[in-house]
Amino acid sequence: MNLKLSLFLFCFMAVFTGCGKDQPYAPQENPQEDSQEEAQTQVKDAKVLVAFFSFTGTTKSAATKLAGLNDGTLYLIEPETPYGSENSNHYDKSTRAYQEQYGPASVRPAIKKTLKDADGCDIVLLGFPVWYGKAPRVVFSFLDSYSFKGKTVVPFITSGSTGISSAASELKSAYPDLSWKTGDRLNDKSTEQLKSWLESLGIKVK
Repeated sequence: MNLKLSLFLFCFMAVFTGCGKDQPYAPQENPQEDSQEEAQTQVKDAKVLVAFFSFTGTTKSAATKLAGLNDGTLYLIEPETPYGSENSNHYDKSTRAYQEQYGPASVRPAIKKTLKDADGCDIVLLGFPVWYGKAPRVVFSFLDSYSFKGKTVVPFITSGSTGISSAASELKSAYPDLSWKTGDRLNDKSTEQLKSWLESLGIKVK
């Protein structure tokens, strides 16, 4: 056997033998497992206080639904002197509501201070009707009476057509130490819409 033939046979056997050796195992990707491991937004099991002032009962209805959907604590902001039915006349400048809303910003009607554990909540859902484009002054009395510094506060309103922006801006300006989140008008919301709204705030619903 000549030298060239010997070299050819040697190289052929070396390549053939190498192909038969075990190769490192490369695991195959599993798209299904990868999709299952993707991070998802989880709602928090937060302690919720649903504090509200209601004049005609509309805000009370919305607040009661919210508290029922997340086992929140329901609390009525109650003025010491109730507002009479005459305050529903928005064109009467002699009414108490009109004079309070257009009076000095420092006006604070007295309220009954019956909230026992203001510090025990994580999130405050703060509800009220819109009076003259603003939050009623009793809402300010409530925020003055209890310390919610560092708490998340979310306003919600009931109104025939007025939006929340003006009332929310006034509250944020008056209480900059609170952690405000964008609120909404809720008196025309279905139960499913209320659930979605709560979940968007990081609140667990039943």
